[in-house]
Amino acid sequence: MAKKITNPELLALRAVAEADPTRGRVWVGLDVGLKSTSVCVIDAESTVLHQCSMKSDPTEIGRYLRKNFTSNVVCIGMESGGSSVHLATHLRRQRFQVAVLDALQVHRVLSIRRNKTDTNDARGIAEITRTGRDYLTEVYVKSAACFEIRAQLVMRQRLVQQRLQNEAMIRGLLRVYGGRVEAGARLPATFRERVVEQLLQIQDRDDINLRPRILPILDLCARLHADAARIEAELDALAHENPVCRRFMEIPGVGAITALSFFTAIEEPARFRRCDDVAAYLGLTPRVYQSGESLTRGSISKMGNRLTRTHLVNAATVLLSATGTFSSLKDWGIRLAKKIGFHKARIAVARKLAIIMFDIWRDGTHFQFKADTVVPHRQMMQAARA
Repeated sequence: MAKKITNPELLALRAVAEADPTRGRVWVGLDVGLKSTSVCVIDAESTVLHQCSMKSDPTEIGRYLRKNFTSNVVCIGMESGGSSVHLATHLRRQRFQVAVLDALQVHRVLSIRRNKTDTNDARGIAEITRTGRDYLTEVYVKSAACFEIRAQLVMRQRLVQQRLQNEAMIRGLLRVYGGRVEAGARLPATFRERVVEQLLQIQDRDDINLRPRILPILDLCARLHADAARIEAELDALAHENPVCRRFMEIPGVGAITALSFFTAIEEPARFRRCDDVAAYLGLTPRVYQSGESLTRGSISKMGNRLTRTHLVNAATVLLSATGTFSSLKDWGIRLAKKIGFHKARIAVARKLAIIMFDIWRDGTHFQFKADTVVPHRQMMQAARA
């Protein structure tokens, strides 16, 4: 049950707010933890009205704010993190305005304080929420349906990584005994046949039986592959049901995984002013450091979603090396690879892919294999909608 505050200053503030709703406004800072959350409430003069710690439950926090501050909460601020998504979603359902701030930027601001405690962090977040939302990045909280698809993408990626790591471990173990597993086995059955063949050769040559140790790992690899294939089938069905993802998959090299990954990473295209902002959001633009007369451009920032960035780079690799269909994008990427190398060129193509996919999504157009047909196609689609 939420505790009712009997602070005289707070009671006076509530009386003023009840008489004039435009006065008595408060801002709330939450330092979210796994089990408990530190809460700090300040007024327009940065005076701390109340500080406490309570369970990280949105219902309890909302009841506490409604009981003690009526409807005068201007905004609730918190850092981005694993628990902040759940809290922000449910607090917004209770009609509170919630700002989820970038954790890295908030950490840099709070590092000014001498002592780092949950109480001080909550007060600092409340101060940022009151005065600093204009110069700090506010994180967009995705919908539950979007997070469900992202969870499937993450699980599928993890299953694939675990299978590849287990296969690499088996290769390393057999290499100690002179065994060599040929590369290129895409299916677990093929890999199993090659491993068993090497196990039999090791047993005949050195009289060492490794099958009791290796075969359980091979069974694990087969189960991991089957689970990943099941998730891929579900994601493929979701991508074909989504009209935006179907248009994404018209691009050579872009499959269901990349299409869904990009779609769920952006979710709402209206929150980006320019197409280039999407590439920066996904960490595919170079870092820039300027001081006085010096200007340095480094490698890509890698500040966005790592999984989506990996999917885009993989799609760019397939476009450049494994597709036979001509496109102006592929021709540009191949020419760029001859100048700066394939590795840098595929990053540049991934950046182009992000911009093109965003344009296709925003304008309702389709991928054009020749650059000369892009503008006429966009004009035709605009005229058709008009």
